[in-house]
Amino acid sequence: MRRLEHLSQHLLPRPVAAPLDLPAEAAGLARRDRTRRDTTPRQKTQFSPVEWEARCKLAVAYRLAAHYGWDQLVFNHITLKVPESDLLSDGPHFLINPFGLRFDEVTASSLLKVDLDGNVVDKGTNQGPLFKQGFVVHSAVHAARPDITCVWHCHHADTVAVVTSTAGFLPLTQEAISQWGLFSYHPFEGSAVDLDERQRMANNLGPKNKVLLLENHGPLTAGGSVEEAFFRMYMVTLSCTWQVKAMAAVGGDLSKLRVPSGEYLASLKQRDERIAAKSATSKDDVDRKNESYNEVEAMWHAARRLMESFHGPASIYC
Repeated sequence: MRRLEHLSQHLLPRPVAAPLDLPAEAAGLARRDRTRRDTTPRQKTQFSPVEWEARCKLAVAYRLAAHYGWDQLVFNHITLKVPESDLLSDGPHFLINPFGLRFDEVTASSLLKVDLDGNVVDKGTNQGPLFKQGFVVHSAVHAARPDITCVWHCHHADTVAVVTSTAGFLPLTQEAISQWGLFSYHPFEGSAVDLDERQRMANNLGPKNKVLLLENHGPLTAGGSVEEAFFRMYMVTLSCTWQVKAMAAVGGDLSKLRVPSGEYLASLKQRDERIAAKSATSKDDVDRKNESYNEVEAMWHAARRLMESFHGPASIYC
């Protein structure tokens, strides 16, 4: 027994007692850290039911971004328009993370609520300010596209690698092809601190696209719901990961990659449209024998359950 105790001292880390009194400098830094975890959460009754539901969904989205590596410590953002806020005189409002919180620390009540002029309408739990660059990028889309509810932006390593290359986003996989015809590019303008860039971003996104690839920066996906924006970001990042691996496998020689032609991609789109039109009036044997389903919602709920199992609902919906 004595030998085991002696051995465990070398194999197991010894607990280090926290000092009772912090040095004055460290204590001052701790007091200035608004992201501390002992902040009292707000009660759900302080928000309208539709806003609380939006806050809970967005809190899950931030946990997912952390899980998949779509965060950058305290940078990057996901925003969600508050339902019914379009009807307000200063609306619409959208929710965004307070700057300084890690994505896996974001909770439903910690989110900031801001308007399109950059005013913080609700400070949440007051755990951080509005980050200007995040506001510039996301307000550009929310202002220009009333049909967009959620805007998701990241600097995922593989997607950034793709948007810094002249090859761009290639239709190599079915995941990439699923976003074909729905994306556009925006040239790099440095850190997004210029309010005038918002109009240029909106123009490049266009009236219908749901994906904007910011060159030398990272991808932005959008949707009429959190579920849709998540689905598109999942497909874009996965596509870019496979593209990076494929290009590495052939030494960067695009001639060695099987890249579908524009004509073939157009034929696939026409085929899908024909099948969709036909299924609206008649179903094939498989469809008649089985229930209908929604792929986007199924993926979201699977991801939501994953985050609830990892973090516990009580630590997210608070």
